[in-house]
Amino acid sequence: MGTCKFCGKADRTISEVLQVCRKCILEADWNTIKPHILGVHKQVRQLVELPEKPPKAEKPNIKLKCNYCINECSLSDNDVSYCGLRNIRRNNSGDLPFPSKSKGYIHGYIDPNPTNCCNAWFCPAGTSVGFPKYSDYETPEFGTYSYAAFLYGCTFSCLFCQNSSHKQFQKQYLFDSETLANQIVKNEKITCLCYFGGTPESQLPFSINLAELILEKIETKDKKRIMRVCWEWNGSGRQDLVEKCMKIAIKTGGNIKFDLKSFDEKLNLALCGISNSRTLENFNFLAENYFGTRGKEMPEISGCTLMVPGYVNHEEVELIANFIREINPDIPYSLLVFHGDYQMKDLPITPRKQAENCLKVAQRYLNNVHLGNKFLLGS
Repeated sequence: MGTCKFCGKADRTISEVLQVCRKCILEADWNTIKPHILGVHKQVRQLVELPEKPPKAEKPNIKLKCNYCINECSLSDNDVSYCGLRNIRRNNSGDLPFPSKSKGYIHGYIDPNPTNCCNAWFCPAGTSVGFPKYSDYETPEFGTYSYAAFLYGCTFSCLFCQNSSHKQFQKQYLFDSETLANQIVKNEKITCLCYFGGTPESQLPFSINLAELILEKIETKDKKRIMRVCWEWNGSGRQDLVEKCMKIAIKTGGNIKFDLKSFDEKLNLALCGISNSRTLENFNFLAENYFGTRGKEMPEISGCTLMVPGYVNHEEVELIANFIREINPDIPYSLLVFHGDYQMKDLPITPRKQAENCLKVAQRYLNNVHLGNKFLLGS
């Protein structure tokens, strides 16, 4: 059971690490709350030797600038990028090369279709949609595989991270895009390429290049073969790169899933360490310009929210659902049941009542709402 150090409330839905409740995050004096929140993230990130905030080196000390995501790191000799993938000192020693367009830190494996992907409830691999243009099957694609491309590094620092191994990258996970593309194309049972992590934003040029190489090789070898490309991310990427991903997804029958972790910026800072302003901007941009371009049956973009007990409740879901509705109420939206992980292992699984309330609220605003990983709710 955690206790809020500001209002004194004790509850099992108050994180022992964060030590502040949702109400105080949103309503108490932010000038008092914010330093505490930043201090918590500083301590957590020190455990994995990552900087407490995006480095902003100034001239003439800048050795590297990266603008792939909202953090826009500027690195001097002793700096490490917020995602951890760019480290001037280790790179100069040859210990850990930077990722690039042609090389990326990735762990890939094949996953039988239909997968547990958050968008499986409306994509060709998990349903009957997309035939014959985006799928060779009139049913879910049993007997085929999705290439799950786990990309190391993240532009956020979520205290509840479900895939915290993205912080533990090593040189052994650096792969050449040409070699990897050849391996994927060789397996003709692979019909999907799905990027996740971490988050792909830290390595967007690599993920784009790898996808384009695979599609080029398929075009040369077998023009009829289907290969859908999808991205799952927190949405903090540079807009022109994000748009390139969207165009690839649309062309191939894939889609892009945004993790809309919260709507309120203060809550996002508390839970994830970074502003969600770019996330909302990119979601709005892609949804307004590309949603519906393939027709109603195959959505190009979706939103997804993890229902974190005590923090991401029905009120937060209502704000997110309304944000999506104002763009287009037909955009798919998934709600995921939370289980304790990383620095929030003390929090309980999302209570059934919370999940039901969130679902009802979202359905009041949106036409396509889905409750994922329901098995965690129990009987």
